Amino acid sequence: MPSTKFAYREVLLAFVLLALLCTSLDANLRKNFQALETSYEQGKINEIASQISTLKPSSNEEKAFVLFLRAMVENKSSQVSSSYLQQVISNYPNTKYGQLSMLQQAKLFVLERRTGEAKTLLEKITSSQIPERYYWLAVCEDMVDRLASVISNAENYQRLQPKGEYLEESYYLIANAYLGQGKHESAVSTLNKLAAIRGYPTDAQYFHYLLGLSYHGAGNWQEALSNYQKGMQITRYSQIAYLIEDQLFELKSKYGARVDLGFLYPYQRLKILESVPAEEAEQQVVEIETPTVDAPLKLTGKPVSGLYLQTGRFGVEANARSIAHRIRSLKLPSGYYEDRGRKDVPWVTFSGPFKTVAEQDQALKILKDSQIDCFKTRH
Repeated sequence: MPSTKFAYREVLLAFVLLALLCTSLDANLRKNFQALETSYEQGKINEIASQISTLKPSSNEEKAFVLFLRAMVENKSSQVSSSYLQQVISNYPNTKYGQLSMLQQAKLFVLERRTGEAKTLLEKITSSQIPERYYWLAVCEDMVDRLASVISNAENYQRLQPKGEYLEESYYLIANAYLGQGKHESAVSTLNKLAAIRGYPTDAQYFHYLLGLSYHGAGNWQEALSNYQKGMQITRYSQIAYLIEDQLFELKSKYGARVDLGFLYPYQRLKILESVPAEEAEQQVVEIETPTVDAPLKLTGKPVSGLYLQTGRFGVEANARSIAHRIRSLKLPSGYYEDRGRKDVPWVTFSGPFKTVAEQDQALKILKDSQIDCFKTRH
């Protein structure tokens, strides 16, 4: 059975730099510093940026705090942010923000896949008030397939932070680790514990995919089919949906006629379009040039320039080809190419190029209406 790790990691790594950490660690800060700290904890980064230069730190705590804030303000540039964090770590390691800098720097290392350096920093955090370190340790261990350590660190995080920011992700880490160990029933049990928590899961499609995979491995094809079907009903055109589809066909090949995949090809009634006033139609529709029949579907490399929509990233070329064909059936330009730098999910699909932002917006609406996930990009 194919690995699912890249699907989880892709979703995980996409928001690492954007995460803001709120904590109750004690720091001896003067009143004006405390006010700025409150703004930071409330996520008011723009307000912080305009006030940093007015601060005159005197103690080590305050100096560490100012450098840390500079790193957070510059978090769109990992190189600049990392430089500030390294200064805090080197000069003020035992302060509140020295400890938090270790955590933030470790997260940057995770993003850059510098797993060993991330783990070294996380193990240097001594504050009991930073339980997040256990979650990121679990992530590091997951990246190097130390499965038992993934489970123990993720469970430590859940014990210390039962309502933490990464609670759902920690359950997925544990379930994937059990799958890697071949302990499918343990993976099922882990995911059912997550489902028993009020308000979870929030990523329903990935949850049903992973639960289906766990039942699949345990030999319970009925429950596997049920969860795969629930996942497909959420959306048919996401990367997870294509992974589910692969597993459905594997079930079908193994269990034959007992597996009914009729829900994949539902009968749809023809829709009768109601007339729209000409003025309204003019405002809503932008003409997009229809792709020529002989335009290549597979590119030899990444598009050089222009406005595009990225419509997916896949581990299997056939899936990329399929979504590109579907986009063309909507009369939109589309194609795919191989990103040789990503061995796990190398096939990138796109729609474009578009001549104007208005065309790009119109295509985005068409794809979203057709349940195809996408986002704007420029090459």
